[in-house]
Amino acid sequence: MNSKNLKILAAIAIALIAIVTVMQFRGDDSISSGDLLFPDLKSNINSIDSVTVTRAGTDGITEINKDSDSWTIASRDGYPVSVGALRQLLLQLADAKLVEQKTSSPDRYHQLGVRDPNIEGSKGVRLKLSGPEVGYELIVGNMAQTGYRYVRIADDAQSWLIDQDPRIPDSVGDWLVKDIIDIKSADIRSVTIHHADGEEIRISKESAESTDFDVVDIPDGRELSYATVANGIANVLNALTLDDVRKAAESNAGTVTTTFESFDGSTIVVVTDNSDTDSWISITASRNAEGSPGAEIMDRVAGWQFKIPEYKANQLTRRWADILKAEAETD
Repeated sequence: MNSKNLKILAAIAIALIAIVTVMQFRGDDSISSGDLLFPDLKSNINSIDSVTVTRAGTDGITEINKDSDSWTIASRDGYPVSVGALRQLLLQLADAKLVEQKTSSPDRYHQLGVRDPNIEGSKGVRLKLSGPEVGYELIVGNMAQTGYRYVRIADDAQSWLIDQDPRIPDSVGDWLVKDIIDIKSADIRSVTIHHADGEEIRISKESAESTDFDVVDIPDGRELSYATVANGIANVLNALTLDDVRKAAESNAGTVTTTFESFDGSTIVVVTDNSDTDSWISITASRNAEGSPGAEIMDRVAGWQFKIPEYKANQLTRRWADILKAEAETD
């Protein structure tokens, strides 16, 4: 083979390499860097009426549905979702642009976290957005840089880096409207904690202007662990939030009843069921005092049990041993 033919073959080889390189970079010519991830999602965003989040594991599916003007979670018996969290997620996806093309090899998906969550060991989160005549599915992978994410449109081999970091709550409870009740201790006149075995603690104060609560009927010869120990009990209803929710179940013998009486005449009763490893409460509130918050509270809490932070549950279920000095310390 002469030198001329060798030069021609070399030129052809270089050209082929260039073509393959370009094809590998561009992949599908209909999608390229700078394009929106979902070009028509923003115009269809108000048509979305269902969001399904799938994570690895047997309990990894969360179904969120729109009914009229409210969003609820199916697995929580239709309890309302935080619209702010959901709207933020949808807007992030609608605004997301493709930054850089990444692997299309399934063997490398795990490096970016974009394997389907149905595959064992996957860290990917599958999002399905749907509505009348619209639908979008995406696998969201690892965070990259600051505010970027790796993603892969479901059932498409190509993965991408996008210029958004879609915020997907980690658990079902994180999707829920968190606020349960918010009553400041300044509005509370007295609190009574009654245990199923008969033990009872009562705290009170004379006026709304008083800062500290007094503990009633302290056992003879005993002292409080510290002077303001009762204030934590009275403050439980201040900014009380949930970790999870379920339909109210019938109370059992292990429950603790905590009754809050306010200066406006309303009464709020919290029943704590800590028969398992978590603490669940149900709430009832009086409606009879004019201008009291009872009716508004009941509209939100009736028929539900709420899993609450442990430090709040501990205050609701105090015993004398929790608020008194050990007997040896009083000598």
